[in-house]
Amino acid sequence: MADRLNTAVALVAVWLVPVMVAVTIMDVALRLLAGRATLWAFDATVQLYAAHFLLLGGYTLMRSGGHVGVDILREHAGPRLGLVMDLLGWLVFFFPFALVMVLWSWDFMLKSWAIYETSPGVAALPVYPIKTLFFAGTVLLLIQGVAEFIRCVGQGLARIGGR
Repeated sequence: MADRLNTAVALVAVWLVPVMVAVTIMDVALRLLAGRATLWAFDATVQLYAAHFLLLGGYTLMRSGGHVGVDILREHAGPRLGLVMDLLGWLVFFFPFALVMVLWSWDFMLKSWAIYETSPGVAALPVYPIKTLFFAGTVLLLIQGVAEFIRCVGQGLARIGGR
């Protein structure tokens, strides 16, 4: 379920890159050809990049190797110690971080919506949608983390039992 959800989100988020490129090209073309810049292109590009980055955290975790691990210590450990190290990594580092980020981003999002926050630039683009994606991205990361933790336990027990 988590894999399908994050894959579906990734298939949508990947389309933010060509939009970001198109906005940048349009802005540069207007500067060079028409001698005028857009007021909103820079802010829009930053928000598109942020949305792309935020929404792909869970997918990156799913695809493995995209997040930090302690492989240098793990490769010298046996199956039991390796499983303990993996579980401690999830329980001590990942889950506390992810839970704090979900709670913090929820408050961050609500405050932004409460004032219909806009960017500080001249264009004053709305910021609350991207702050909503910040929350959504951390929830997607946490959901994928739960799935990866369950896989870790299952694979670790199979390694230990399959000796």
